[in-house]
Amino acid sequence: MDPVAAAPLSAGFGDIVGWLLAAVIALVHGIVLLAGALWWLLGLLFWPVGQVLGFAVDILGAVFGWIGTVIYDVIADVAPGATFYIDLISFGKGGWGDDLWVGLQLTLKLAVVSLSIGLSIGLLGAGAKLAPSRALNFIGNAYTTLIRGLPELLTLMLIYYGLLFGLQGLLSTGFLPMVCDGAGLADKLALIGLGEDTARICVSTTVEIDGFTAGVVALSLVFGAFSTEVLRGAILAVPKGQLEAARAIGMSRRLTIRRILLPQVWRYALPGLGNLWLIMIKDTSLVSVIALDELMRKTSIAVGVTKQPFFFYGMACLVYLAITGVSMIATTRIERWASRGVRRI
Repeated sequence: MDPVAAAPLSAGFGDIVGWLLAAVIALVHGIVLLAGALWWLLGLLFWPVGQVLGFAVDILGAVFGWIGTVIYDVIADVAPGATFYIDLISFGKGGWGDDLWVGLQLTLKLAVVSLSIGLSIGLLGAGAKLAPSRALNFIGNAYTTLIRGLPELLTLMLIYYGLLFGLQGLLSTGFLPMVCDGAGLADKLALIGLGEDTARICVSTTVEIDGFTAGVVALSLVFGAFSTEVLRGAILAVPKGQLEAARAIGMSRRLTIRRILLPQVWRYALPGLGNLWLIMIKDTSLVSVIALDELMRKTSIAVGVTKQPFFFYGMACLVYLAITGVSMIATTRIERWASRGVRRI
């Protein structure tokens, strides 16, 4: 597309588009600032707690370090050959324990963030599929059909590589600078105090997508698509008579959803959502293909250096099984809490 040959935006329409774009940019800028302020405030509030916990961790580390040294000496006397494998997963120089720990932290962070976003998408998707509007029904059905019909790895690749090269190709056509000029975006951003964002938005010729962001988007979309169906089934499982009774006594729609619908939806949905959580924990290993240093990639690096595939992949299996075990215990307790007061048959 030749930007010179393209028809410029009309004055009135271009002005509206410019203010809309400026409003969106200002909103994103405000959200980023608010998130930064909240993070700083949380850090300020929990700084004393962190200091106490850090001191406790130091003490526990010293105690367990002494216990580990004693156990290591015992193993060295009984089975000297086993110390080689203990050294491989030890922390510090020569061991891979700290690398695996960093990978595990990134895996859990990726899963928790994707769970939060994906659950929100699932609620919106379930609402769209159950809405009386045919347009919302179409959007919800199209989203779940598309995402559930694609392999998770392909979804990740499309977001990380496809979106990257697609945006890069759009910038190379000169379309974005043309829109910025036609809408007078630079002047409008300057009026609201965001003039420094003009070069980054209107003049940029490169696009960078962070691996963590791409992983979160892909896993959130996948989790959201499957949780949409789980939540839709849970909403339909709530007896309609209770909703009709709530409306009969004068409850508003919002109050009915908060007091009657949502508490029971979680009771019906938690088993399915717990299963999806376990699946997503395993799907986090897919982000290793985009060079994100989560647990599986750290394990592969350790295997490549030490030439001990059975040992390190076996350790990775134990870690994933440990996460699964803790998750199953947690979901069981949450299900019991959500089902309190319900008679079991």
